[in-house]
Amino acid sequence: MKKITCLVLLLCTAITFAQNEFSITSINKELLEYSNSVLIDENVALDVTNINTVKTTKRRVIAVLNKMGNGDTNLYEYYDDNSKVKNIRVWIYNAFGKEIASFKKKDFNDVSRTGISIYSDDRVLYLNYTPTTYPYIVVYESEAESGDSAFIQPWQPLGGYAESTQKSVFTIKYNPLNKPNYSARNIEDFDISISDTDNELTFTAVNLKAVRLEEHSPSSRSILPHVMVALQNFKLKGTAGTSENWQKFGSWLDNKLLADVSDLPEGTKAKVRSLVANETTNEGKARKIYQFVQDKVRYVSIQIGIGGWKPMPASDVDKLSYGDCKALTMYTKSLLEVAGVPSYYTLVNAGENIMEIEENFATPWFNHAILAIPEDDGYTWLECTSQDTPYGYLGDFTDNRDVLIMTPEGGKVTRTKTYTTQENLQTNFTNLTVDAQGNVTAHFKGVSEGMQYDSKYLLPKQKQEDIDRFYKKRWSYVNGFTVDDIKFKNDREEVIFTENIEVSVPNYANPVGEDFLFCPNIFNQNKYIPPRIDDRKQNLFIRHGFIDVDTVEVALPENFSIDGLPEDLALETKFGKYEVSFNETDENKLIYSRKLRIEEGEYPPNEYEEYRDFLRSIARLDKTKILLKQNVQ
Repeated sequence: MKKITCLVLLLCTAITFAQNEFSITSINKELLEYSNSVLIDENVALDVTNINTVKTTKRRVIAVLNKMGNGDTNLYEYYDDNSKVKNIRVWIYNAFGKEIASFKKKDFNDVSRTGISIYSDDRVLYLNYTPTTYPYIVVYESEAESGDSAFIQPWQPLGGYAESTQKSVFTIKYNPLNKPNYSARNIEDFDISISDTDNELTFTAVNLKAVRLEEHSPSSRSILPHVMVALQNFKLKGTAGTSENWQKFGSWLDNKLLADVSDLPEGTKAKVRSLVANETTNEGKARKIYQFVQDKVRYVSIQIGIGGWKPMPASDVDKLSYGDCKALTMYTKSLLEVAGVPSYYTLVNAGENIMEIEENFATPWFNHAILAIPEDDGYTWLECTSQDTPYGYLGDFTDNRDVLIMTPEGGKVTRTKTYTTQENLQTNFTNLTVDAQGNVTAHFKGVSEGMQYDSKYLLPKQKQEDIDRFYKKRWSYVNGFTVDDIKFKNDREEVIFTENIEVSVPNYANPVGEDFLFCPNIFNQNKYIPPRIDDRKQNLFIRHGFIDVDTVEVALPENFSIDGLPEDLALETKFGKYEVSFNETDENKLIYSRKLRIEEGEYPPNEYEEYRDFLRSIARLDKTKILLKQNVQ
């Protein structure tokens, strides 16, 4: 009876506490602006005094203001065969602090962390709660333990855009002989304090307003406040490691995780030697081996072993013909080693949210592996997971970012290739005929290089309906066109993609009495105008520059002539340059020329509207029409 009384008292206290402290009306009004959710109170405590057992406790109270904020509750915990979730609870309250639901560990779903891994020991406990009314309040509590201390979760007092925080506290208790390093980023403009004692670090954030998502902003990692933490000495699946600096971390990775996975069968070694027997350069050998890998293996995600960090043996990849990014990178490296070609296993943070590497802060937060082949003063980069990517080509998944390469001397920070504006070139030529009824037939030839290659080179492998969908979207402003024939040429040696397309467009020219209005820029009109953003806060960020060069040769219908031509025009701004010209030939043809250059760069917020004006002008000029006048006998 005494136990039951205590339990009832505890529940009543929790409800009273929620009613008094966690009602929507108690939230600072400034935190509601631009917010989908408000983190009312958060306390995350880590105990890393023993690197063999990391203990984590969390308590989080969050107000969800609308449907867009449902994903901000983060009602889940990850675990694997070296960690466990000891306890996890959730309480749901209405806007006034009245409890409407509660959930225990048994109510959580227990599934594999990712559906794309063929093998994985990573799992997740998650609660799939569907609210019936807004706003509502969630109280989340969890307690977990892990035998891995290599990865200390970052503190992110603002979980994302359109989220605000009333209070968040992150505490790390540590052994003074193994004090964590930390890197606090983007905290200057927020009310964030740091307390550093002999055995404890405490990070506190108070009243952080929501950051609005604004188009063409830099990566959220460079905007939102966060703190990265790393132990100098750690354990990963029982293997001791160090992140004192990048050189030592790279040596540890090379010696402990990569040293014993490069063996290959003698038959494969003999095949490699035969394959490169007539090649006299490292590049020639590497190209042959890279093609051999692409022809033989396929990518699968495998997240087992030492935290998903230790590659499966090269001999297993050779036998099974599959592997993840780590395994395929090491397999390629092992094959190159047989041919006498040096290469370096490389770790990178791939994807859009690029994380720059700090020289004096080593932390093992990477999500992808690629291969570097030293060449003169630089490197050739190989994406070993793709069966289609050309030798030495990096798309926007891994281009222009810091990486860590594992050299014989240890880890070394360098940077992947940057594709310049000049390299990101698209050259289009259209031969177009207009008949006397205003119908158009056209042959379009497009040649794409650099980053413009990246968006097209996989087209030949797609289904016909997907190809049709691609061009319907690309030329969505052209009504009723049909693609009569398509021929692709993918030059993997030069990394150039060519499209040759036959297109028919009925009634393309607009009748004006006996005449026609006709827009010669049929296949590369800029329709995109960035949205208006009042009181913009973030810098304008253009990640990749590019150049489009368009030439359209128009054969006019018999008995029609051009009734006046627009003058040549050039618009030049700090963001790029736009040039257009119209010329008539003696053969009753019109030559339309267009060149657009957009420069990569980062610009202050007050220049965003100028950028909008530039693109708005281009969109207007791209629709310029010519009057084709019928010559009445």
